[in-house]
Amino acid sequence: MTASSDRRRRFTILGAVLGGLGMVALIVISVVAVTTLRTSQEGRAPDQETRPVSSFPATPNALIGVVDDLDRLTSIAVLTLDPSGIGGSVVVVPVNVDRTNGVGTERLPVSRQPYLPGDEAQTAELMSEIEPLLTLTIERGQVVGPGELEELLVPFGPFEVDLSESIVDSDSPGTGRVVSSGSSTLDAEEMAEGLTAIDATETSYDHHETDVELWEAIAATGGPDVDVPLGPDDRPVTPASFRELWDRLFAGEVGVRALDIEEPSAQIADNDTDADFVFADRADALVVFGAVSPALVPTPNDSLTLSLVVGFDSDEVAELGETAGGAPVTKTWLARRFVSELLFGQANIVGVDLADTPEEVPAVTQLRIADESMESAARAMSEGFEDAEVVVADELIDGIDVVVVLGEDFLEWRAEVLEDERARAEAAAEENQRSDFDVSDSGDFTPSDTSVSDESADPDDASDSSDDSVPDTSSDTVADDG
Repeated sequence: MTASSDRRRRFTILGAVLGGLGMVALIVISVVAVTTLRTSQEGRAPDQETRPVSSFPATPNALIGVVDDLDRLTSIAVLTLDPSGIGGSVVVVPVNVDRTNGVGTERLPVSRQPYLPGDEAQTAELMSEIEPLLTLTIERGQVVGPGELEELLVPFGPFEVDLSESIVDSDSPGTGRVVSSGSSTLDAEEMAEGLTAIDATETSYDHHETDVELWEAIAATGGPDVDVPLGPDDRPVTPASFRELWDRLFAGEVGVRALDIEEPSAQIADNDTDADFVFADRADALVVFGAVSPALVPTPNDSLTLSLVVGFDSDEVAELGETAGGAPVTKTWLARRFVSELLFGQANIVGVDLADTPEEVPAVTQLRIADESMESAARAMSEGFEDAEVVVADELIDGIDVVVVLGEDFLEWRAEVLEDERARAEAAAEENQRSDFDVSDSGDFTPSDTSVSDESADPDDASDSSDDSVPDTSSDTVADDG
């Protein structure tokens, strides 16, 4: 049976309309799909970073531990090679530094245990104990006794030393004096004797100053010239051994520095065993090694990594006057103090540039951030960053989130802080002075300390305590020393 013409007409019109709507939907879906594919990041590599990226230079380093003939530590130093491949720095570490640096109730000086020359396991152990104290990666090490040290020093020739006090060795008979105070000339054997001497009548740190003075004499004398091998990129090849690093280091100009200690913390620390110890000043270590070998400074904290630029002229810093303790304010002290505050905020400090570049010091401290998302975290690192100028860096440094360029406003802020600290110290001193007097029954004020110092005494008339006989400790062990 055939449908009517009207019904056929209605079906034809409806089919045409539905077909048109389907075509429109297909066009819309196609346009959306093309747009989505064009803008989608799925399956596509992210935009490549186009800013130049630089890296800190390679600065190979090594730890040397010097022991006496009973394998007792007498000197520790970190040797760092200059990026040029010759010369560098020597940082002298106290031998009795506490390996926990204040953690826990027991003090464990590194010098408490023996270290056998040539024992790779014990050398590695010494390195592992020193690394966290300095926040530094140590690449190689060597423990040497008197004979091995003398062998290292023989090529240097005679050493001109100027000692602040005599060096005494309790193992030696009689007075035990090895080297007298003042100026003298030593050969390699005598220098080795001086660096391996132990005066058991005093603490280890009492002789840290003469330890530094001996290393200064070694650096000033230096060793013979050496050739620095270059790689395909014309950069110095990394030394293959401790001896090669030693020879290349002392063939050039060498700076010597003592590592500072944290005295206030040590004074209140638990020490039930009466151990002979000091605490390493971590802020000072970061200032030192952040300057000479930033590529080997690790980042232990889960926070931003900073590089600090302190370009002030040293004379300008000196105008800040004195610290609350009465010491002159120096550029190194200023940097160390600020690094200590940043560490309190859990920052990672890797590089520290202390070069005098006053022409590059901005009026306002700059935070050159690697990414704009870091701004709030960077400002939160220090009170001094609240008004800092934040800019996205044009050039990146590998591993650095923020380059902090201290400005003139930083010096103004520190001047205010120092003024407040000096005022509080003065008020505390006045309070202590008042407490030095006791009130008697008669109402009179009487000084509690009636001792009088003879300021007119000539210090040159004092006898040298090293003239007295010292106890023989030639059979003592490290355990005996405590």
